[in-house]
Amino acid sequence: ADSERVIDLMEKFMEAGFARETALWMMNSAMVLQGEDDSFSTLDFATIALYSGHLELTKIGAAASFIKTRKGVYSVGETSLPAGVDLTQKVMPIQSVLEHGEFLVMVTDGVLEYLHVKNPEEKFCEIVEDVFEENAGAFAKAVMERVLLFTGGHAKDDMTVLVTGIWEKT
Repeated sequence: ADSERVIDLMEKFMEAGFARETALWMMNSAMVLQGEDDSFSTLDFATIALYSGHLELTKIGAAASFIKTRKGVYSVGETSLPAGVDLTQKVMPIQSVLEHGEFLVMVTDGVLEYLHVKNPEEKFCEIVEDVFEENAGAFAKAVMERVLLFTGGHAKDDMTVLVTGIWEKT
């Protein structure tokens, strides 16, 4: 219910025309005012300018995201508290540029937790590096299949992989 509330608030604030930072602050404030001590909703919010490839990624308590470029795969993310925990929390968006043929891979925390390795982000980078699909859906499916090899083929928690690819229109 808390996760749905976070998404609903963000959608409403963005549709009403509020700037991203204002919408994030208002959503977090509403969650703090709700007053539940055990609220652990996370938010992974990406905006990509389709013509320039400019990426702004805001993470509130969310797992790392990954960018696959021609040079390799790297993780992006900053440690922050979940939504509704700290009224004064300020989260700065991560800035990057995605170029032709590059991918943004966003995951829920269950994907990384259930790899059961010492450095899950490093292992996930290796998994993403070994996927050569050009279709974002096929890319996500291939990543999930590799992750499930670590879990005996069963999703132990919410395990979601979302992939976005950037391609120049020819």
